[in-house]
Amino acid sequence: MPDDGLSEGIVTRAELARLANLFDQFEFAFDPLSMIAKEAEAEFENRVRAIFEERVSPHHPHLSFELFRCRVQSACRRFLRKNSPS
Repeated sequence: MPDDGLSEGIVTRAELARLANLFDQFEFAFDPLSMIAKEAEAEFENRVRAIFEERVSPHHPHLSFELFRCRVQSACRRFLRKNSPS
């Protein structure tokens, strides 16, 4: 992920775009309790967990999933800010 030393190269730009889309659907949902928001959050969590288990945990066992997820969420916020329609 660009601009993120911890996760640089771990998440592709295409993956980040998809994760940011999912993040947007639940984090900024008009109704965070809607089925769409809940499904987006569950898919986001599953994808982040899969990336963590496949690419992060084996090479960085000291890194917690919670920290990685926070870094991904921060990258999603940056991505959405940079790519929001003006």
